[in-house]
Amino acid sequence: MTRLREYVKKFDLDIAGGLVLLTLGVYARVAWHDFVNYDDPFIVTMNENIRDGLTLHGLRWAFTTPGEGNWIPLSWLSHMLDIQLFGLNPAGHHFVSVLWHTASTVLLFLFLNKTTGERWKSAMVALLFALHPLHVESVAWVAERKDVLSGFFWMLTLCLYASYVRCAGIYRYCACLVSFLLGLLAKPMLVSLPLVLLLIDFWPLGRLEHTGGGTEFGKLPRLLLEKIPFALLTIVVSVITYMTQKADGSVSENYTFVSRAGKALTYYVTYLGKMVWPVGLSVFYPRPFFAPPLITVAGSALLLAAVTLGAIVLGKRYGSVLTGWMWYLVTLLPVIGLVQIGSHSIADRYTYIPLVGIFVMLVWGVSALLYEWQDGALALRMVSCAVVAVMVALTSLQLAYWKNSITLFRHASEVTENNHVAHTNLGNALLQAGRYTESLQYLEMAVAERPADTFALMNLGNAYRSLNEHEKALAAYSRVLLIDPRSDKGHYELGVEHLVVGREQSAIEEYIFLRQAGSGLAPKLLKQIMLRQQAVPPAN
Repeated sequence: MTRLREYVKKFDLDIAGGLVLLTLGVYARVAWHDFVNYDDPFIVTMNENIRDGLTLHGLRWAFTTPGEGNWIPLSWLSHMLDIQLFGLNPAGHHFVSVLWHTASTVLLFLFLNKTTGERWKSAMVALLFALHPLHVESVAWVAERKDVLSGFFWMLTLCLYASYVRCAGIYRYCACLVSFLLGLLAKPMLVSLPLVLLLIDFWPLGRLEHTGGGTEFGKLPRLLLEKIPFALLTIVVSVITYMTQKADGSVSENYTFVSRAGKALTYYVTYLGKMVWPVGLSVFYPRPFFAPPLITVAGSALLLAAVTLGAIVLGKRYGSVLTGWMWYLVTLLPVIGLVQIGSHSIADRYTYIPLVGIFVMLVWGVSALLYEWQDGALALRMVSCAVVAVMVALTSLQLAYWKNSITLFRHASEVTENNHVAHTNLGNALLQAGRYTESLQYLEMAVAERPADTFALMNLGNAYRSLNEHEKALAAYSRVLLIDPRSDKGHYELGVEHLVVGREQSAIEEYIFLRQAGSGLAPKLLKQIMLRQQAVPPAN
């Protein structure tokens, strides 16, 4: 028993266990959550390559076919394993994501504790990582498994790197490199990790320090050489990702670099604001129609420059401040908007790794300030307890919005403006729930906001059909075909609607188009036509 207590104390397993219990306790409710109708169908529930579980075909598909604008084979395999274990029961999928997040929390604590010897500061950073509301999206959204999976390998790579620095050896170095590669295969956002390894060489590993204090930049070339294999993997994955996203049509080239840079500066500040005041969070933030005002861009640039300068000055004495701030800037760079991906402006999930730097900066910085006071230790404990309590409350509240598609997108529509994604998905969810009149309200808003959105138009037509407003349904399906004349689904739904209003010949024309196009929906429409003909006897 004594040896067990010594082992627990040596590795701080009591603190690690507390982190596990608190994280699982807060996130346990996701086991009762549903899949949502945004990305989850494409990623899991309707993905034929995933729904068969682990198969040779699925393995080949995962490594050879890009999906959602990214090459993420390890994340695909993770979803396949979930299907193998749990089928389409959302509870298992959600709980696995929580386990990955919990494991990352423990690894972050172990890394900081081992490299700094500051067990309570390390625990506080890990708690903020585990419980901040901005991280709910990454954990509670099944489609974002790539976040928690890549986050785990990020933290594991840090731990393995610290082990390699403590006792250099080829096997330890290769283990670190393999962990990094696995993280890249889960999500390419890890491309910034080689730069972060250089930052932790400065602090907390102290590989740039003289034995007598100060910084020795003469060691830098050797440390840079050490990162070359990591950099090569980064370059390869970055090229693959960019080419994949461009081929997928996810890369927008409608903005100048100056415009994108201006937005990027404001986004850096926006994320900091959401970290401090994490309310009004949304699963989707629509991109604004206009560029931010020049005064906003200039103010953001001045703020970032001032903090960066302050971090450099303080970095001579407090390495945690400089490393933490640069961690934030560097890790957000791939997703800050310099290359515009998708139709959103910002995303909560993008803060999953970057905010760790700010947490380190704040915890070590505030601790240094409070310890200068006579009652600083007591004040620090009180502040820490208050912050953790607030994080638990806000994260629990944010988790409640992720219960299902209706609660998630209703909240998103309430806290944002002109959110066509929220209105489309909320309307679709209400439609599936049989709440047709209510769904019509949101689908009409979605179409008004984006008249060329064929998905919203299709669901609008379905809502009209359910309410027996067939002429309006015909108009909605016809608009779909004006935008996308080769839409199989549009021709099929239009054909069905023609049958409903008694225009059999028009339905046959839609069938002929589908048959000539080789669509799998042609036999389905033909069956509908034949059933209609059998039900209605010919006129004498």
